[in-house]
Amino acid sequence: MELVFKLPQFEGPLDLLLHLAKKRKINVRQIPISQLADEFIEYVERMKKLDLQIASDFFVMASQLMELKSKYLLPSLSDRERQQLQKLEEDIYRRIELYEQVKRLADHIEKNLTNFLARRKVRVTPVPYVQQEKLTKILKALLEEMNIRSSALKLKRLPITVDQVMNEILAKLTNGGELEVYEILKKSSSRYELIVRFLAILELIHFRKVELVSRDGTLLVRGYEAFEPQGSS
Repeated sequence: MELVFKLPQFEGPLDLLLHLAKKRKINVRQIPISQLADEFIEYVERMKKLDLQIASDFFVMASQLMELKSKYLLPSLSDRERQQLQKLEEDIYRRIELYEQVKRLADHIEKNLTNFLARRKVRVTPVPYVQQEKLTKILKALLEEMNIRSSALKLKRLPITVDQVMNEILAKLTNGGELEVYEILKKSSSRYELIVRFLAILELIHFRKVELVSRDGTLLVRGYEAFEPQGSS
C-alpha cells in the first residue's frame, strides 16, 4: 500500500508563519524568532523532500529568519547591532500581525460577497460564482502584495470615497469599452483605498451601472447601454 503524505497549503510565507504562531495559541510576540525560524525552515525542508513546488518568497523569508537567528547567536553584539536586530525582529512580528488583519478582512469579504450580490435582486443577470471567486482572489492577492510591500498604515494622500471611485470608473466607461478589475484596484496607495475601490465596484454592480464579464481569464467591468455618472442631473 502506497503511503501519501500531504502538507497544508499556505498562500505565502506570512501565512505559514501565522499558522506556526496560532498552533501555540499565544500571541506571536511571545514566540522567540529563533523558534519561528527553526519551524519555518523545517517546514520548507519537508516541502523540498516531497518535491513540492516552493515559491521563491518562502526561500527569501527563510534566509531572513536564519540570518536573524545566526546573528543572535554571536558571542557579543554592539548596542548598534542589537538595535538593528531588534528592528528586524519587530518588522517580522508586525508583518505577521498585519497579515492576520488582512487575512481576516479578505475572508470576511469572501464569505459575504455571495450574499451581498445575491440580495441585489435588481440585477438583470446574476454574477456567476466563478466571477465572484475571481473578484475575491484579486482582492486577496492585492491585499497580500500591499502587506508585503509596506507595513505602514499611513495614507499617502487624502482619503478617497466610494462615490469618487464610482464616478471615476463611470467616466472612463462613458464611451463604451471595458476596464480590468485588477487595474482599477491596483491604483490603490493603501489598504484603505483598496477596500474603498472594491466596495465601489460592488456598488456599481448593485446600481446596475456596470456588470462583470470574464474574457480569456481576465475579469472586466463594462457599462450598461445607458447610465449617468453619480451626482449628475
